[in-house]
Amino acid sequence: MITARQLFILGFLTWSVTAFASGDPLTLADAVNLAVSQAPDLSARQSRVEAAEALVIPAGRLPDPQLIAGVENLPSNGMDAWSFGRDFMTMRKVGLMQSFPSQAKRRSEKDAAQAMVSLAESQATQSRVEVTQAVAQAWAARYAAEVSLKTLLDLRPELTLQVDLARAALAGGSTSASDALSAQAAVADLDDRLLDARREVASTRAELARWIGDAADRPLGPPPAFRELSVGDAELLSSLHHHAALLTYDAQIAAAQSEIAVANADKRPNWSAELDYARRGPGFSDLVSLQFSVSLPLFSSTRQDPLIHAKHAAVRELEAIRENELRMHTAEITTMLSDWHSAKDRVDLYETERLPLARQRSELALAGLRAGRMEVRQTLAVLSDELSIEHSYAEQLKTLGQTWAYLHYLSSPGVVP
Repeated sequence: MITARQLFILGFLTWSVTAFASGDPLTLADAVNLAVSQAPDLSARQSRVEAAEALVIPAGRLPDPQLIAGVENLPSNGMDAWSFGRDFMTMRKVGLMQSFPSQAKRRSEKDAAQAMVSLAESQATQSRVEVTQAVAQAWAARYAAEVSLKTLLDLRPELTLQVDLARAALAGGSTSASDALSAQAAVADLDDRLLDARREVASTRAELARWIGDAADRPLGPPPAFRELSVGDAELLSSLHHHAALLTYDAQIAAAQSEIAVANADKRPNWSAELDYARRGPGFSDLVSLQFSVSLPLFSSTRQDPLIHAKHAAVRELEAIRENELRMHTAEITTMLSDWHSAKDRVDLYETERLPLARQRSELALAGLRAGRMEVRQTLAVLSDELSIEHSYAEQLKTLGQTWAYLHYLSSPGVVP
């Protein structure tokens, strides 16, 4: 649920930060959709899928037939040298030859081509997930940076007021020059923080522009429900095998296993047929020939078997890599969940207790300074505490938004709630 404080911040940001261009508010869902439609990497991945799909069509089909044409037994010396018609053995031949690979080989080639399509599709899905996570985290970082800038802008008038009150107190002899200088130094320090905050806003806007171009100049819309995940922790951890990062390894293993099937099929005999028509000279009969040939994989121990062994080793390597990735992925998600829960609880604490208390203390301190009941240094300390709390709040908002973006888009780009 969006708090009244967040709504106020977003309303102010549409006009208080002059670096922002006018336009419709940019929601996180808008940013994700724009990034997915514009990312060059996704376009490249889609082209790879189309290429893999095209290779499925010829896979497993019979090789093209071969045309045979030539002359046999042409005399090269004697009375009949270079004559096509005087020697009974001379033939002008034309024919066709067709190879017939084993059914197992053709089927395995078809399966291997389809496995490459699945691999290309899983890689495209993983890239899409990575893009959505990156742009969603960039949006959340910009949102937090703007909250921080808005906070600093809000506190500056109070510090300026303190400087004026300190100068008036100095003129009246009720405070020291050191206190007045401290107040002025606090304003200078805040201005320095404002410069850094504007730099952070510009930096996060540039990172967002990397994914969505000029649309990053639009003011931000309200954030999604960063405090809510579409699935629970247990379900999220139990569905690891369906996450895009691991699906790619599954597809790689399946592709490698299909190559084992292709290598095993090479141990099956292939055969071919050849049909020839031979024309001889006048007075001699024309001839027709039909012959068959069969491959004999008799030496598989030194030819096919080593290749099969290498393919099995490649599968075992991929399985080990996948297991390592599963462990790393599990640890990363567990950490992200812990960070998200911590940030959610801390943001709630800041909004319900720490921020209101800090604001009340600052208001009381300023009132006490006006009434002469508090010293300048005491008031500066109170406002400094509020500034630190506001900064910590913005950092927790950033953590909350970025961890939510990572967890929400783990499997595939979904609908932003």
